[in-house]
Amino acid sequence: MLDEARVLGLDRVLIICEADNVASAKTIERHGGLLEGFRDTELGTVRRYWIKN
Repeated sequence: MLDEARVLGLDRVLIICEADNVASAKTIERHGGLLEGFRDTELGTVRRYWIKN
């Protein structure tokens, strides 16, 4: 997905995962994701990460 974002010329990408999904959070962080914060949604609380392209 990040490769596609580069092709589209996006400077950064927002990625979210469920707040309690530690494995996904670690994967996002390993790929450069910076935690913006937590948000409550109709599906539950999510972590919001930005990755610079």
